[in-house]
Amino acid sequence: MKKLIFTSLMVLLVISFMPIPGQAITAETTSTKTESQALKPGSLIKAGTGSVYYYGADGKRYVFPNEKTYKTWFVSFDFIITIGDELLGSVPIGGNVTYKPGKKLVKIQSDPKVYYVDKNGLLRHVETAEIAKQLYGSDWMYMVDDIPDAFFINYTVGSPIKTAETTAVDYNYSINQDKELADQPDPSISQLGSIELSGTTIDATTAKLNWTVNNFYSEKGFKVVMSNQPDPVYPGNDFHYLSSPETRSDKWHDLFQSGTYYFRVCEYLDGKCGIYSNNVAITMGGTSYNEDRYIKLSGTNIDTAAKLSWTTNFKSAKGYKVVVSENTNPVYPGNDYHYLSSPDIRSDKWTGLTAGKTYHFRVCEYLGGSCGLYSNDVTVTISGSAPITDNSNGTITLSGSWNDSKGKVILNWNVNNMYSTKGFKVVKSNEPNPVYPGNDYHYLSNPDARSDKWTGLNAGTYHFRVCEYLGGACGIYSNDITVTVPGKITDNSNGTITLNGYYDQSLDKVRLEWTIGSLYSAKGFKVVESTQAYPVYPGNDYHYLSSPDARNDKWVDLSSGTHHFRVCEYLGGSCGIYSNDLTVTIP
Repeated sequence: MKKLIFTSLMVLLVISFMPIPGQAITAETTSTKTESQALKPGSLIKAGTGSVYYYGADGKRYVFPNEKTYKTWFVSFDFIITIGDELLGSVPIGGNVTYKPGKKLVKIQSDPKVYYVDKNGLLRHVETAEIAKQLYGSDWMYMVDDIPDAFFINYTVGSPIKTAETTAVDYNYSINQDKELADQPDPSISQLGSIELSGTTIDATTAKLNWTVNNFYSEKGFKVVMSNQPDPVYPGNDFHYLSSPETRSDKWHDLFQSGTYYFRVCEYLDGKCGIYSNNVAITMGGTSYNEDRYIKLSGTNIDTAAKLSWTTNFKSAKGYKVVVSENTNPVYPGNDYHYLSSPDIRSDKWTGLTAGKTYHFRVCEYLGGSCGLYSNDVTVTISGSAPITDNSNGTITLSGSWNDSKGKVILNWNVNNMYSTKGFKVVKSNEPNPVYPGNDYHYLSNPDARSDKWTGLNAGTYHFRVCEYLGGACGIYSNDITVTVPGKITDNSNGTITLNGYYDQSLDKVRLEWTIGSLYSAKGFKVVESTQAYPVYPGNDYHYLSSPDARNDKWVDLSSGTHHFRVCEYLGGSCGIYSNDLTVTIP
C-alpha cells in the first residue's frame, strides 16, 4: 500500500479558511468549478503521491490534519480518486476536517479534560469517568486521542455532557453534513467516477490498451500517458490524445526498447487532466535500435531530379527525414532535408538541384527533434540544365476559395521566374498580410507544390499568403487573398445577452432563461450568482453550461433573501459579454 500523506494547515491559515454553511450541490446544480464531470461531492481526492482531501459540496477541498482524523470517517483508502496536479490546484482549500461525531473521545496535551466530539466540530467535556464508561465501555480510556494544540482551533467548545445521552449520528453521516454543506451521504464506490484500464502486448513492440468509463462522460476525450516509471502524468510524459469521448482503446507502436512501460488514461480537461485510471504495467520484448531493424535506400536521376525510394522492416511512428548534402553521410539536424510525416511513405523526389553535381542522400527514422536509425548513403548525379536559382524577379500568384461540399479552404498558386528549393510556407491570419514566423502556417517542403487545403476553421474571414521558404524565414511573398468561411457568428463585439428569471416557490427553485443577439458563445456560458449586484466570473458562485445552445438554468437550495444573477459568454478562464443583472428574491 502506498503511504498516504495528511497535510495540516497552520493556525492562521485555518482561521482564514474556517468552513461556513454553504449552498448545497445537487445532481441538478452540480458546480463545475473544477471543469471535471467525474468528481462528485463527497469524493476523496489526491494528486500523485500527495495529500488526501475531501471534495466538498461547495467545490472546495478539505484537509485531513492526520491519519487519525481520516480513520474516524473512513476505514480504508480504497475510495481515493487520483486527479491531475493542475486540477487539484484549481480546487480551493476550504479548511480542516474534524473528528467524526461520536467516533472517539479527544483531549489536548495542555488540558486534562476529555471531550466528546459532537456535530460540526463541537467539543463537549465529559464530566465524569462514569459517563465515559456508559458511552464507550469499561475500556473507554483507550478511545481517547490526543489532538495537537495547533488543531484545537478547528473545534468549538460547547456545553459539557452531564448524562450518557448524546446526539445520534447515522452510519452514513458525511463530512458535507458535518460542515452543513449538503444534506446527503457520501457516494458509494459504485457511484464514483472512474476509469478502469487494462492492457496487453500484440507483438514485441506494440501494446494495446482498453478501458471502461464509469459514472461520467469525458466531453473532451482522453489522454493516454506512458512512462518508464509508474504513475505517468500529463503534461510531463509521452502521450496520445484521443479527442472522442466514445474512444475506449489505443495502440502504442514501436516500443523497441525491451522493459516495462507504465500507462494511465485520464479525463482530458483543456490543458490538464481530471481523474486518472489505474496504472497498467506492460513488459515489452522490444528490439534494439542497432539490431535487426534496417532502412535500405536507393536513388536515381530522372529528368533533372533525384528520385529516392527505400524499404524498411519497421514503421517509424513519427515519419522520416530525407537529408541531403554534397558531402557523405548527411545528418539531421545539420543538413538540408525533407520531412515526410507518414510512417507509410517509402519514396521522395528532390528537384531544383544543380545540374552536373553529385549529391549524397540518407533517410532517417524521425524521433521528434532528432534522428534514430539511418539508412545507407546513396549518391545521385544530376543531369540536364540547372533550374532558376536567382529569384530576385520571381513572383507567386495565389488564389483560393471555400469549398462548401468538402468543408475546406482550397488554395492554388503559380510561380514565375523563381524556384523555391526548400518549398513553401502557406500563412494564415485574421489580419491582412500574414507572415512567417508570426502567424499560423502550413509547411510544404516540396518545391513543386502548387496547392494546399485548410480544414477545421471557425466561421469568419481569413487572410492567406504563400511565401518562398528560405529555412527559418520567408523570401518572396504572394499576394494577400481573403476567404470567408460560412457558419455561426464568431465576432461577438456587438453581441447581447438578455436574462430573465423568477423563483418557483412550488419547486423551491430559481428558474433562469436568456436570449442572445448577434452572438455565438463557442465554449458555452457561465451563470454567476451573488448577494451583491453584478456578480462576475471568476469571483462569485457559478454554474458552467458548456453547450453553446444552452438557454436556461436552475438553482436550488439558495438562502432566503435577494440574489443577483448574470449570464456571461465563456471564453475559457474568463468571461466576455455579460447579460443584465437580474435580481430574484427568495422568501
